[in-house]
Amino acid sequence: MIQRKQTLFLLMAFVLTIVCSCCQIGSLVSNMSSVDLYNLWLVDETGQHSFSSWPLLAVLILASLLSLVTIFLYHKRKLQAQLCLLHMLLLVLWYVVLAVLPQSLGGSLVLAWPAVLPAVAIILSFMARKGVLADEKLVRSLDRIR
Repeated sequence: MIQRKQTLFLLMAFVLTIVCSCCQIGSLVSNMSSVDLYNLWLVDETGQHSFSSWPLLAVLILASLLSLVTIFLYHKRKLQAQLCLLHMLLLVLWYVVLAVLPQSLGGSLVLAWPAVLPAVAIILSFMARKGVLADEKLVRSLDRIR
């Protein structure tokens, strides 16, 4: 299981989504103040926490759990390929929520480097899906030979 390249890709995508969920992903800048944006909360200059960004964390937790579950479905390659696609869609949804959040809170968003980690996870999930489909194609060709 671990020797398959797609397993390593999915494991790296899992780690990247966990790291992104723990780091500051940017700042919301309005007219008079700046607020630090995390996946679970916003922190203003006084240290007050506002949990209005919790949908970001919810999507990342779903995506990370999905990539972890997908690793262990190596016997069901078709389902594994579909779950890789769903993982990519969840991470795209994270970016959509990230784009909508500043508009709902009234400010402009300045991103930090951890905001790139889900994009790297999307690429890794794409590469994992490509490997799963290659394995499925190989198994089908071997079945034809028998």
